Amino acid sequence: MKIDAEKGKGIELAKQFGIRGFPTIVFANEKGEEIDRIVGYMPPEPFLKELNRIQSGKNTLPALLEDFKQNPSKFSTLFKLAKKYESMDDPGSAKQMVNAILAEGTDSAGTAEFFSILYDARETRDPIPLIAYADKNPDSENSTVALEEAMWFVRRAGDNHEHEANLYVRVIKGKKEPNPGMLNGFAWRMSELEQHLDVALDKVTWAIENEPDEKNKHMYIDTKAELLWKMGRVDEAISEIEKCVKFDPEYKYYKKQEEKFQNALNS
Repeated sequence: MKIDAEKGKGIELAKQFGIRGFPTIVFANEKGEEIDRIVGYMPPEPFLKELNRIQSGKNTLPALLEDFKQNPSKFSTLFKLAKKYESMDDPGSAKQMVNAILAEGTDSAGTAEFFSILYDARETRDPIPLIAYADKNPDSENSTVALEEAMWFVRRAGDNHEHEANLYVRVIKGKKEPNPGMLNGFAWRMSELEQHLDVALDKVTWAIENEPDEKNKHMYIDTKAELLWKMGRVDEAISEIEKCVKFDPEYKYYKKQEEKFQNALNS
C-alpha cells in the first residue's frame, strides 16, 4: 500500500507507526504489527539486500525479541533492539534496552552509555550533556553524532547563533567522509549566520570541485557567491553568480542574486 501520510487516514497511520520522515517503508504482519522498516531512499542493490534480509527474518523485530527472550542479557541483541525501537520512534523502549545493557555491565566500548545520554537529551532538548560527552571523548566515533544533535537543539532554540555556528564547525571537522551536499549546507548556513565565513568558503570551494552534477555544482557556486558578497568581495561574488546565470538563464533566482550583488557594488 502506498500511503500519503499527510492526508486523510494516512495521518493517523503515520502517527500509529511513528513515521518521522519520507519515504518510510513499514513491513507488517496480518495483525498490523510491525516486523521491520526501511527509512529513507536507498539505491537498488542495498534496497534489495534489505528486502532479502527482512524476508529471511534476520534481525527483524520479532526475531530480535525472540533472541531477547532466550538471552535477555546479550549485548548485541539489546543494542540492535534499541536501534530498532529508535527507528520506530519509540524512545521509551529504546532506552529500556540501553538501560538493560548498562545494568548488565557489558558496555565495554561505552556505546550504550552514549545512547543513554543521547536519548535523555532528546527528551529534554538540552545540548549540554551531548557537548560534555564530545569534549570528554574526542576520539569516539559518537563524538560527532553528539555534537550534531546538540547543534540542532541550539538551532531550534534560535537564540545563540554563535554557539550554533561553533558547534556546526566542529561537526563538519569531525565528519570522516564529508560529501559536497553536506559541505554546501554548512556553507549556506554560515552565510545566513555570518559566522566562520572563511571556513565556509573553503568548504564550499571543495564541494564545487568535487560535485559531478552540474545543477548541484551551480547551486554550490551560488552559495560561494553569497559568501563572497557577505565578506565584502563583491566583484568576485558577481563573477561567480554570472556562471550560474550563464548555466541557467531562465532561473529567476540567479538573476535576482546578480542584481543584488550589482546594487551592492553601485551603492
